[in-house]
Amino acid sequence: MYAYEKTPLNLSSRALWALGLMLFCFVVLLGRLWYLQVIRGSYFKERSENNRVRTQYLPPPRGKILDRHGEVIAKNRPSYDIVLYVTEVGDVESVLQQLAQLTDTPYEALYAKYEKGKRVARFIPRVLLPHVDREIIAKVKANRWRLPGIDVRYRPSRWYVHGDLAAHLIGYIREIDEAQLKSPAYAAYYRSGDLVGKYGLERKWEQSLQGRRGRKNIVVNVHGVKINDLTATDPSYQTEAIAGQSIKLTIDLDVQRAADEALKEIKGGVVALQVDTGEVLAMASSPRFDPNIFTGDLSAQEWSDIVSGPGKKLNNRAMQGTYPPGSTFKTIMGIAALEEGVVGPHETVYCPGHYTFGGRRFHCHKRSGHGNVDLKQAIIQSCDVYFYVVGQRLGVDRIHDYANRFGLGHATGIDLYHERPGLVPSTAWKKKRFEGTEQEKWYPGETLSVAIGQGANLATPLQMAVATAAISNGGKVFKPQLLKGIYGAEGTFQDESFSPEVVGKLSAQKRSLKLVQDAMVGVVHAEKGTARRARLPEEWGIRVAGKTGTSQVVSLAKKGESKKYEHHAWFIGYAPADKPEIAVAALIENGGHGGVAAAPVVRQVLEAYFRKTRPVLVENSSEGIVPRETTEGG
Repeated sequence: MYAYEKTPLNLSSRALWALGLMLFCFVVLLGRLWYLQVIRGSYFKERSENNRVRTQYLPPPRGKILDRHGEVIAKNRPSYDIVLYVTEVGDVESVLQQLAQLTDTPYEALYAKYEKGKRVARFIPRVLLPHVDREIIAKVKANRWRLPGIDVRYRPSRWYVHGDLAAHLIGYIREIDEAQLKSPAYAAYYRSGDLVGKYGLERKWEQSLQGRRGRKNIVVNVHGVKINDLTATDPSYQTEAIAGQSIKLTIDLDVQRAADEALKEIKGGVVALQVDTGEVLAMASSPRFDPNIFTGDLSAQEWSDIVSGPGKKLNNRAMQGTYPPGSTFKTIMGIAALEEGVVGPHETVYCPGHYTFGGRRFHCHKRSGHGNVDLKQAIIQSCDVYFYVVGQRLGVDRIHDYANRFGLGHATGIDLYHERPGLVPSTAWKKKRFEGTEQEKWYPGETLSVAIGQGANLATPLQMAVATAAISNGGKVFKPQLLKGIYGAEGTFQDESFSPEVVGKLSAQKRSLKLVQDAMVGVVHAEKGTARRARLPEEWGIRVAGKTGTSQVVSLAKKGESKKYEHHAWFIGYAPADKPEIAVAALIENGGHGGVAAAPVVRQVLEAYFRKTRPVLVENSSEGIVPRETTEGG
């Protein structure tokens, strides 16, 4: 009886166990479905879609860079990359090994590119081989069946038509970095792998030049091979790329080429401006670099040579190099002296070859002395003693004030990054610079060095070109302009807001400016002038005004020990002297005398300008005979 009564209990227990097991399995199944569809749903959807539909991003053509006459400086040309779609690759190492053998590329290099791409989203293709040739493209396409996830991608590549011409001004583009991707200026429209401006105008006008990418959907098989284009049946599957805007510069390529060629391989900088607008006609720095090398892979050695090699090629000496202005500063001193009434127009100072102050002898460059000289002759012959006297009468703070009015001691505001402001010392500057030390007091003897453009005085070639233009145009200080306009892809003019901008006014009397202008003509054309090599051919009938400068690098005792201790050579000038159109400043590092090293550079720039603006005048004329240069002064 007990066995009979026990049987229903066993059946009930087993049923409960079975029901529980079924419920458990059902819960597990539901959990698994929830995991697959909710937790991993997006992943499997992505895998599924990528086995069928792939989104291809269409890079926009970058805007062109043109000179003032519409001649192309930078444009685009076709380029092809080998890319990897991570979502379509099974065994990454195996695929990369096969690609390495196929393209004769080290496996380690390909794997490094793959690893670098891990920081970005999986659906974004990783560039393994940029800018490949047709032979590699053919090999990859012929072997697509054994290279799942590998594809050939087209994109427009930057091409700098004239190589290193105006390289420091134009700049270059490179792949965007993480810091840029995180910044608000880039986050909205840029992705990893995009090429962006890194230097020069390419960086400054990145937002205009870049454009906006497009996209289209295609159908691919499991090997990533295209089998259909969805846009052929439904245009909504494609968004066209928007080409970047083109920018037209104020640069004249012929004048720019002359400046670059004049510098050759010597270290230095040249700036040429239109005197009545502030438009930059040329900005050259040497040594140069070819921006085309940045469109491909750059080795660590190549990068190191450009950045920190002997020439420090990325240093734009035209606006980042700061040097004592030397005797070119005497033009500013002359105007300040006349305006402040510390000397009369015809007052003379006797120069015996030296000036004694505070028990110390300050020498003139001409040790035998210039005798009695007035302001005009002091500028023509670059007499130091005259300006020692002027400097003591003015005092350092008034010198500082006038130099600032000319645009020295602060950035000009040109549309480029990293412009150096230079320095014009003052009592306030020294107190702040050396506060709490015995050096914070300004001593009158220090003013003598400042008065002849030495001491703590520092200026860039760009600043000196701005100052020269101000002297020539009657006292207007312009902000240097680089852009004439921005154009759309169809060549339509889109922005005409770039107009001359006066940022300062000298408020100097015309007679003060005229006296200094006449003296600058004498520097080039007078018998005792120090810049006779700046003359243009006599038959052109164009007179040049200018001023030489020689800025001391180290004490004279060390000068002969090495080329690096040689003085820097300056020349500033403008022409025509009677109706100025162009102002030029040139600085040659360790070039020696300004009249010997820098004046011929400016002459070449002026020749290029007038050959273009006065073709009828110069086409049948000879080069003219340039007299032997004296090494006196400036």
